[in-house]
Amino acid sequence: MTAVARGSTGEPVILLPGDAHLNLSPKTLNDVLKAAAAVCSAAELDAVAKAVTQLGGDSADFHVRVGENVLAVHRLNVL
Repeated sequence: MTAVARGSTGEPVILLPGDAHLNLSPKTLNDVLKAAAAVCSAAELDAVAKAVTQLGGDSADFHVRVGENVLAVHRLNVL
């Protein structure tokens, strides 16, 4: 699962599978950009596009576990 949403203070939040740092395939990166395009402003989308290749489980702000599924949560600060 890949998703982009808004955090509690309105910042873009990217959700990736918890093991995404093992394999950020071109399809996963494309999925992130498609999801971001649905919820982000143009400036935010530009920031996501620049940051997306650096995302991975090791750089997550935190992880969420639901049953056996783990999501890595990345919050982006857009200046």
